[in-house]
Amino acid sequence: AHYNLGLALQNLGKLDEAVANLHKALAINPEYTEAHSNLGIALQDLGKLDEAVASFYKALAIKPDYAEAHYNLGNVLKDLGRVEEAVGSYRRAFEIDPYHIKAHHNLGLALLLKGDLKEGWMNYHWRFRADEGGAQQRPFTQALWSGEPLQGKTILVWGEQGIGDEILFAGMVPDLTDAGAKVIFETEGRLVPLYRRSFSGVQCVARETPPAPETAGQDIDFQVSSGGLGRWLRPNFDTFPDRLSYLVADVDRRDALRAQYLEDGGDLLVGIAWVSKNLWTGRYKSMSLMDLRPLTKVPSVRFIDLQYGETEGERQTFEKETGVPIIHDEGVDQMKDLDAFAAQVAAMDLVVSVSNTTVHMAGALGVPTWVLLNTVPLCVWMLERDDSPWYPSIRLFRQEKRMDWKGVVERVAAELADLAKAGR
Repeated sequence: AHYNLGLALQNLGKLDEAVANLHKALAINPEYTEAHSNLGIALQDLGKLDEAVASFYKALAIKPDYAEAHYNLGNVLKDLGRVEEAVGSYRRAFEIDPYHIKAHHNLGLALLLKGDLKEGWMNYHWRFRADEGGAQQRPFTQALWSGEPLQGKTILVWGEQGIGDEILFAGMVPDLTDAGAKVIFETEGRLVPLYRRSFSGVQCVARETPPAPETAGQDIDFQVSSGGLGRWLRPNFDTFPDRLSYLVADVDRRDALRAQYLEDGGDLLVGIAWVSKNLWTGRYKSMSLMDLRPLTKVPSVRFIDLQYGETEGERQTFEKETGVPIIHDEGVDQMKDLDAFAAQVAAMDLVVSVSNTTVHMAGALGVPTWVLLNTVPLCVWMLERDDSPWYPSIRLFRQEKRMDWKGVVERVAAELADLAKAGR
């Protein structure tokens, strides 16, 4: 009963109470493997990662072939940056249970994070079964593309997951047209105007339920998810094209916004964003606006709010504390009009942001962008490197200590000062 109450409290987000009840269960039965494992999950959610590791090891000492504990251990080792060990734990989980879907999926993410692209993509395909990350299978019946030659063929590509993921994977669509394919691209409706301008010769269709008639034609030879393209088009780093950008903003709109933001002076337009609202990883990727305060010491910079969602209260406090205004454009709502947002991002000299949709948009547009990363970021950013093969205009600034943004922001502020001195 203490164990079940602990699980219920975990599901309610009452983690301290959950931990207390799981400890009570273990006091009664120290050999309760499931209680050790779920205690580890609760401790991980509380940010007590070393204690979580210890709990999973206790579960495995009692039951070495407990696949779920190996999987959970892999998750916390990955969060600690011990990625090689995490890979070993995931492999052990599905050695015991070959159909442990989440172990396969998370192994894919860990391998992509390491830069092991070929095997990473193969395991990444399990995301549709794992029910994680927002990936949803579409009900298309055409043959799944498995890397066959595309000259003279028609291929249906369907977007998946969030807007940032859709933009990231869209960078592989030009490879298909270059290979001689006719491409039908089903995507989130807000991206259609931007994609139609950007991808010459590609038929862009808004995602609907049921799917639009254009996606059901008998003349379509293959279908593939946009994330599924990686397995065939990006198996190693040599396959990334020498392409600065692939999205094209509305030039007139971009120029009008730039003139508007600079009309009261300033030499450098710097767009900022500081929060990711991703349900799974957002808390690790986000900071407060006040964490960006050191940037305000750089003269001749105008800061533009590129953060989605409601920011007024935070902006008011920031401006009161620093004396530096942040321009918020009520005429651009990136949640509703992504084409307008693309023009706004394209108007910037520089974007400084945590890992969220803003940096994917900026990178795809070829706008110089500095991404502030947590110690173990999304797999797209990989480990250690300070550049991105996906987006040549992006530089990566990584935390040196978990959940500590101070050092990252100080390095960015120093670089921004140098940029401001050099001029736009």
